[in-house]
Amino acid sequence: MVMMDETRRGRNARDAFEELLDEVLAGADQPLEGAVTLPAGAYVNPDFYDLEMDAIFRREWLPVGHVAQIPEVGDYFTIDILNELLVVVRGPDRIRVLSRVCLHRWAPVCEGKGNTKLFSCPFHRWAYAIDGRLVATPLMEPNEKFKPQSCSLPEIRSEVVCGTIFINFDENARPAGELLADWVEAMKPYRPEELRIAYSVEFEMDFNWKIAVETFMEAYHHIGAHAHTAEPYYPAKLHWVDDTREGWTAGHGYLRPDLPTSAAYRAGLEPFPGLSEDRLRRSLVHPVYPNNCVMIAVNRIHWTALVPMGVNKTRWVRHVLVQPEALEHPEFPKIVEELRAAGVRITEEDIAVNSMQQRGAASSFAKPGFLCDLEKPTWQLADYVRRHVRAALG
Repeated sequence: MVMMDETRRGRNARDAFEELLDEVLAGADQPLEGAVTLPAGAYVNPDFYDLEMDAIFRREWLPVGHVAQIPEVGDYFTIDILNELLVVVRGPDRIRVLSRVCLHRWAPVCEGKGNTKLFSCPFHRWAYAIDGRLVATPLMEPNEKFKPQSCSLPEIRSEVVCGTIFINFDENARPAGELLADWVEAMKPYRPEELRIAYSVEFEMDFNWKIAVETFMEAYHHIGAHAHTAEPYYPAKLHWVDDTREGWTAGHGYLRPDLPTSAAYRAGLEPFPGLSEDRLRRSLVHPVYPNNCVMIAVNRIHWTALVPMGVNKTRWVRHVLVQPEALEHPEFPKIVEELRAAGVRITEEDIAVNSMQQRGAASSFAKPGFLCDLEKPTWQLADYVRRHVRAALG
């Protein structure tokens, strides 16, 4: 009886998954006028999450960090993604992304961040150069079959585009620089590869990665979640979003007309040089699919990676980047703390409503919702997910 019950539950789960796939794909190619969201199951079903990881995250270019995190040779930081334990390290020749799993008995050779000349496994002290080569294997001489000179930590394909360090687990994927060529042009005025980190924050969030990305992309929620923070400066009704480009899109939001232009950079940092008056009154949001979210203020960039950790778990990693000369500002520490406090407050507002949304998505009464035109990026992301799921299923 127990085995029959388990078999029945397994069959019911498969049936539910197949129905969810049909519902997801049925919404393809709908116009924005009259469009609806993805079904709620796309945010809570673990099988659909696994499909997304295979169809999207193991095939697309994923942000793992920014070059400002590792300015010196030997600087490194670690990241876990798709159950892979990775280290990003700057060598004398280039930046590499390596597996940090020891080739001996699989203990990670490093954690966190720092600067080093060698990665030394804490288990048996096998050591690796920062280019991944195995250079020390204590007491292994008796094993005649072992050839350490031919061993290296596996390297994951990576590219640096606009200062972002991207990886791709698909060796056949198009180069990131080619895919994002027009984004590179759009980012040139801000010299993203030259910027420095003002501060960094991380959050562990109890909701699906798409919920996090959607909320970053659209401004409609300013009227609710950010009624006292973002809405008084950048009202939702003054936002619009471009048509989807290959690999990314762009959102624009205008400063409230009765506010002076200086309100756009009230933190005290100088704007990027050469910006027009129109641009000084406009904030930009660049979602780079699938999970790199770049907000470009007039005097800084908020670089965000939204890393899936499970069907209802996401790690939010943000680096606020400023021009190098900003670090010399006499009140820079005070400015940073003001920016951090304002940024954390807005993020906490997002987390609060998104956590509610994740809970609601698990309800049997949760059905696809109609979208407002201000939610165009939610519609765009849904189509992006549908395209990749359909391609993966053949």
